[in-house]
Amino acid sequence: MRHELFYERDELFDVNMVITISIDVEGTVTEDEAESAFRNAIAANEILNTKIVLDSNGNAFYEENLTPGSSLYKADGDLDVIRINEERRRFKVEEGEYIRAFVKENEAGASILFLMHHLGGDGKSLLYFIEDFMKFLSGAECDFKIMRRTENRAKLDAVSSAVAEYYNKRWCGKIFTFDDLDKSFESYWSRRISTIETEPIDEDEMASIMTKCHEAGVKFTAFLTARLISDRKGIMDIGYAVDYRHDKNRSMGNQVSGISIKYRYNSAKSLMENARRIQRKLDCKLQAHSKGSYVLSFVSRLNPTLRDAVSMEHSRYFHDKVSYKLAKLMGYVGKIKDYSITNLKVADIPVRYGRYEIKQMMFAGPVVSYGQNLISVVTCNGKTVISRHTRKEIK
Repeated sequence: MRHELFYERDELFDVNMVITISIDVEGTVTEDEAESAFRNAIAANEILNTKIVLDSNGNAFYEENLTPGSSLYKADGDLDVIRINEERRRFKVEEGEYIRAFVKENEAGASILFLMHHLGGDGKSLLYFIEDFMKFLSGAECDFKIMRRTENRAKLDAVSSAVAEYYNKRWCGKIFTFDDLDKSFESYWSRRISTIETEPIDEDEMASIMTKCHEAGVKFTAFLTARLISDRKGIMDIGYAVDYRHDKNRSMGNQVSGISIKYRYNSAKSLMENARRIQRKLDCKLQAHSKGSYVLSFVSRLNPTLRDAVSMEHSRYFHDKVSYKLAKLMGYVGKIKDYSITNLKVADIPVRYGRYEIKQMMFAGPVVSYGQNLISVVTCNGKTVISRHTRKEIK
């Protein structure tokens, strides 16, 4: 089995690719039971039984891997401290390491932290892995799931095609290796950490917010956007992750795309009126996006190693006139997105598994190189948690 990295190529040399989900589980979880459930869940997902291979021409592939590199660990300390430390330790995707899980026992059961590299899938993929893990933990079985990847429908316009061709023709063609990625990663994270701040919203408060949103004709994401930028001046550039599972499959794999809007908050108008205006912008973008993703169409036209170089420009490991200019155009250097928002909505997995119950969940997407404030939302078991994931320089 061999699949070339295509739309997901941008995740290969990016140093900000860790998706985080933590859950609080009620019910006794032993170390042996957790380890067995984790291994079974890995075995049940094709993509987690692959590794990333680079050839001498700079092409990258998912290839079958008989010794998966993902691991589960027993945790004794603070899980957020563990997250910070693990984020600064590169995932060895060339050895098939896509997921690290940490289990911390407590009086009610356990808190479990799942960290996944984006090449293993998107936020929903990690949700579905957790569902598999919980099923195996409770003694149930799961069907084997083949890997699924983004399927794009769009055709690129002539101007954008010409722009991509312009950069391809001028690119020097440098090929990067995993040794380069190690050096880039170590240098980048030696002077940075990321923080996650959470805002829990109980069921009654969320119901009240959703009633007001319904009356105003807006969705929660537009309301959240308006609230986030209500005290900001000037035009805000806001990106949104968009689920790209056209057939609503529940397989693991990177099946996400993105859209963006620019909006200046009008302080003379109410919060909900601003949310309505944001909703109209989002609706227009989503309507166009339903016909195909411009972002995916554009990056797929670029030379793969040039896409690697754009990530290396962000980490300041590599610099070239052509790749820097493209990195600036794509928002990897210079002016980057003010906010990036990803909303998993109500987690579409069960909360009860035999004697176990997921009591609460926190989700945080990666602070991708073209963003600086990643806002993530998930609702599970009636509780909504908003997280703000931010990179910070170490002084």
